[in-house]
Amino acid sequence: MAVPPVLSESMTGQAGVRGRDLVVHGRDRELRVIGHFATDLDPTVLVVRGLSGIGKTATVLQALRQVGAGSSAVRIVRPCSTRPSAHDLDTTRRIDLSAWAVPDHAGDAELDAAGLLRAVSTGADQLGSGPRVLFVDDVGVLTQDRARWLQHLADEAYGQDWRVIAAVRSIAVEQLSDDVEVLELGPLDRAALRRVLDTELSTPVAADVVEQLRWWSAGNPRLALELAGSLTPAELRGDALWAGPDGVGPAARRAYRALLAGLEPSAAAALAAAPLTPPGAPREGGGRDVAGRDGQAVRHPLLALLCREARGADGVVEARDAGVPVAGVAEPAAVERALAGLHLDELPARAWAVVAAAPDPRLAARAVGVSLLAGRAWSDHADGALVPDGVGPAWTDHLWWREPDAVGAPERAAGARVAEALLRLEESGDVADPAALRADLRLIGRTPGQDWVGVETQVRALLLLGDVVGARALLADHSGPATGRGAAEVVARDLAAARVAAFDGRAADVRSHLGRAAELRPSVDEWLTARGMRASADAVVDGTVPASTMPPQAGSWSARALGEYAADLGAAHLVVGQAEGAVALLTIALEHCAWPYRGRVQVRCDLVEAVMTSTPPGQVGPRARRLLEPAVAPEERTAPDVAAAWSRLSALLADEGASSPTFEAALHTPPAPMSPWQRVRMLVAYGRYAVTRGGRTAGTAMLDEARTLVRLAGMSGWLRGIDDFLADADANGAGPEWEVLGGHEREMVRLAVQGATNSQIAQATFVSERTVVNRLRRAYATLGIRDRRDLVRLAETRPPAWLVEG
Repeated sequence: MAVPPVLSESMTGQAGVRGRDLVVHGRDRELRVIGHFATDLDPTVLVVRGLSGIGKTATVLQALRQVGAGSSAVRIVRPCSTRPSAHDLDTTRRIDLSAWAVPDHAGDAELDAAGLLRAVSTGADQLGSGPRVLFVDDVGVLTQDRARWLQHLADEAYGQDWRVIAAVRSIAVEQLSDDVEVLELGPLDRAALRRVLDTELSTPVAADVVEQLRWWSAGNPRLALELAGSLTPAELRGDALWAGPDGVGPAARRAYRALLAGLEPSAAAALAAAPLTPPGAPREGGGRDVAGRDGQAVRHPLLALLCREARGADGVVEARDAGVPVAGVAEPAAVERALAGLHLDELPARAWAVVAAAPDPRLAARAVGVSLLAGRAWSDHADGALVPDGVGPAWTDHLWWREPDAVGAPERAAGARVAEALLRLEESGDVADPAALRADLRLIGRTPGQDWVGVETQVRALLLLGDVVGARALLADHSGPATGRGAAEVVARDLAAARVAAFDGRAADVRSHLGRAAELRPSVDEWLTARGMRASADAVVDGTVPASTMPPQAGSWSARALGEYAADLGAAHLVVGQAEGAVALLTIALEHCAWPYRGRVQVRCDLVEAVMTSTPPGQVGPRARRLLEPAVAPEERTAPDVAAAWSRLSALLADEGASSPTFEAALHTPPAPMSPWQRVRMLVAYGRYAVTRGGRTAGTAMLDEARTLVRLAGMSGWLRGIDDFLADADANGAGPEWEVLGGHEREMVRLAVQGATNSQIAQATFVSERTVVNRLRRAYATLGIRDRRDLVRLAETRPPAWLVEG
């Protein structure tokens, strides 16, 4: 079916030469054209044309304000009525123009041009210094008589240094004067329409819903807002599927009234029969509709609905090709569609009941994949089985691959083992055989044609095993275009990238990936996995303290998701200097999930650092040390950053006398080059450790270096934690510079505190008595005291750990 001619021309469907047509695309360019006209010297008239609701008034007013025409321009409203009026753009001056309205032969009113100009020019001293523009709004249809009057007004206005802009819905003149320029106001693009919706609505709108609203409204903001006003919050957020309107609202009827009346019968019939599926929208049974029938797209679908109503078409919904699932209906096709689109509000209360009723492997795989992606505890079926009975083992094939028939038997067997191990992890928080899991992941990771939901699951599994190199490679191998992928897969790819960025400490990238996922599905922001990563990233970038630890929908999250959420929150608290809160959260994290996506080394290191920072020296006993020290296989710390975290953990857990040398070795001769993120972690941990144990000078130097690095690396959130830590250390009377003392000085101080004389100390250390006196004096100066009495008093009140243990 060919597209009706009316849809192949301009927005208003009018042909013919009408002055000088200005063809521009995009609101920014339209604003520049209007602003240029307002400040130009040519004696022309600008006619801004567009359907009702397209934003003619708002665009003209914005353009005039941008060129400084606030109080110098005048807007004339209701110019064709018997009660016209005018006001400046700042609405500080209002003018009644009723005295200048002369009824015409058609029953309308025509403003006397000379009188209108005298009225608006009265009190010229009140006009601003900007361009003087008459904006004649709401002209409606520009008929021959109105065009003649507009030209006469322009002639009068130009002589008094006024310019004329008019806003019209359509033009009914075969040919306009060459002194008239016509600017066709086009539809809003996706970004502009999203800004309008975000400004006017209190509910965030999903990206694909914005695209549907743009298509159905033909980019008309008023029509898009009318359509959005009829949607539920779930439909706006994408939690429930919306395929289009069932009828036409009053704003659309006004916009298309003239166009509908001017349609030829054949064009109206063609529109009434046209398929109303947005280009690229998913269709029932798979595949995507490209552009409607015969390769042509309907440009104004609401006009087509009006044609159906005018022809008395039965069942507008039945006339459309798109299927609309009903919320709560448990048909397998509806459930699979809801899962693929992340329309999770449409799922039944017991999703596994649907899988059990229709043991389709694809449906089971989609249910498991989305549950792993969102972190929801969906295993509400009886007897605790991984999937309901009767589904069969083949469902795991569809979890990883879009076309599993092309995958070899060894890879499919490995995929089944990985699925079982990760589902057990959801419930227990533990991995029974990490070496086997690592081998199976490497086997299935090399296969082509993978589903992105399965890729995200593999990326998380590789990270929890410490294999960030493998996770990055897997993401790179499956980073093709999103064409043909549902919302679940697109969100999964962004979440996988966010996890890798969080593992690497790239907080700005974490926020970028999470922002894209939430733009497509705003409800992603409520998932524990996204909330935790965002809290950690906000702490690193901005120093934001997590506002709350209470997740929404409490009780519906898996043990793994809850553990990872607590680990992310604990990391955030550690960044902003709240070590005690970090200890509690990280302890909970490891209790619920011993294998979080950040890796056992990094999370355990965070816990040890938090304990060391919040616990007074000498009070971390051997039992606590054994509990803190993890048993980590070498394979889990091969990546450079993980190796750096392991070095930091080893330094924190080293004996008091060996901690500083271990930190120094990790900083200056690391096993592998570390990223700025890990160097900051090392400097902050070393600085906190030193200050807490009396080494204020050395610790402050480390923290100052960390300050400089975080500013350069875009991790300024650490500044808050560093400053708060030093302020607390000052308020609590942090210990003297014990750690600065060398080994010989420590031995002499220990003997002096025990009551030995200078002579006895000299004999015990095999040096002269003068050497003892000199070294003790240097020790007194370092500690900020005067004599041996101050030394004994200081050792009794704030002793270092090496003095207590010695």
